[in-house]
Amino acid sequence: MNREEIIKKIRADNLVMSSVPIKTKEEFVAFAREEFADNYGACLKYIFDFFKLSVTFLEGFDGKMDQILEKLDQKDEKEPGIKTLSGRNLKGGKK
Repeated sequence: MNREEIIKKIRADNLVMSSVPIKTKEEFVAFAREEFADNYGACLKYIFDFFKLSVTFLEGFDGKMDQILEKLDQKDEKEPGIKTLSGRNLKGGKK
């Protein structure tokens, strides 16, 4: 192998991380070693995909939580009473 082939191989196989806390880099490298056989690219893709999925889930969760809170607010505004199986409302309240 000549010098250029070696440089291409190194560039293809390595991941250069700068401005990363040492502990975070060590954890990433250990995770890639254990779960992805030192394949940093596959590990990074897995982490990024998980991040995107989490963001999507949380955005949907916020919307659902807003709907639940609206329903609870509407329920609190209604007069107290009991609804029968036939659908009639029996008025009643606090004494």
